[in-house]
Amino acid sequence: MTDTMFGSGNSQWVCPNDRQLTLRAKLHTGWSVHTFQSEKQRKSQALDKRELDIILSVIHRAEQLELIEQHRIGRLIERLENMRRSAVGNGLSQCLLCGEALGLLGTPSVLCLDCCKVKSTALLLL
Repeated sequence: MTDTMFGSGNSQWVCPNDRQLTLRAKLHTGWSVHTFQSEKQRKSQALDKRELDIILSVIHRAEQLELIEQHRIGRLIERLENMRRSAVGNGLSQCLLCGEALGLLGTPSVLCLDCCKVKSTALLLL
């Protein structure tokens, strides 16, 4: 290794010139001296049928989970839209769900006594 780096050996490595690099690019052999060796290794290390089946089953399971997650998110969005449509109060002085007065004139706490829902800042953003 040090012989190659410091040039004391007969097989000193020299950076290829632009002409050689251009030729390698046209031939799709790459710029590295190890490119051809790794191509041989990749071709000789092909996956067998069992490994391919395992990979395909993992991909299939991931697609199924993605589909289930999309349905779950769709149901959550639909539920949120239904809550927004059915909002009765203003969220500040009235309960959003039932319209019960909260605060100064109504219940002094953040808990609505009629629907037993806690006044939440998340519901105030509706």
